[in-house]
Amino acid sequence: MKKVFIYLLVILFAINGFAKTKVVTSIFPLADIISNVVKDKAEVNYVIPVNANPHTFEPTPEQAKIIAQADVFIGVSKQFDGWMEKFLKKDAKKYYILKKPQNPHIWLSFRGGSKIISTVGYIFMKIDPKNKKFYISTTRRYSRELQEIFKVYFDKFSKLKSKNIIQYHPAWEYLALEFKLKTIGVIYTGESKRTSIQHLTNILNRGKKEGCDALLCRIGTKDKVIDIYEKELKLKRVELDPIGDPKSKERNTYLNLMIFNCEKIYKALSQ
Repeated sequence: MKKVFIYLLVILFAINGFAKTKVVTSIFPLADIISNVVKDKAEVNYVIPVNANPHTFEPTPEQAKIIAQADVFIGVSKQFDGWMEKFLKKDAKKYYILKKPQNPHIWLSFRGGSKIISTVGYIFMKIDPKNKKFYISTTRRYSRELQEIFKVYFDKFSKLKSKNIIQYHPAWEYLALEFKLKTIGVIYTGESKRTSIQHLTNILNRGKKEGCDALLCRIGTKDKVIDIYEKELKLKRVELDPIGDPKSKERNTYLNLMIFNCEKIYKALSQ
């Protein structure tokens, strides 16, 4: 009987000892990046559905439970997804990619994506030092894959004659800078659709003076302002995806999401 008891204790210890670290984050792109770094060393979940607005999202009880079960939380910034902290258990480890208030959409740029990859690698080397070499390897490999995509599109964009764009929302601010696109104006600089007629008129006038080829917005965006700009400036509406979708063949990974957005912008500017 004693041997059986000891045997059961050994099994229980093994099960607990090999339990995967539970990681939670806010959005799909960040979760996919984390998954590509940690592989099978951790269980990764995200709580904001791909069709929801990350800036206004309110979690359901089921989603709050997922957050509460996490051992590690990795967020973009306190301003973007810091609200998740109130659902975490007390001993959960908390990390943010951005330390200061700034445009949070870094995952939509290559430098930002590289920063996320390296930060996630560093976090796991710290909390799981016995697998340090593993995280170094996955981080380097994944970073190379991202940089290869960047090189392809940097070369494509560098050959374009015209690079003037209007942004509906500053989600692609970092990407525009990387490819040296000229942003004529940003229609809505904040999360709410509030701006002045003067601001919209200034963008329109500048577009007429300097020329503009494309207006970048999220897939499915409907706004009369875009309709007016399309007509007056004769530009192309480019519908991009800021979040990705695991059910879409074109946008089912972070890398595919980057390719999808870059290709759509490039085609619009090259025609």
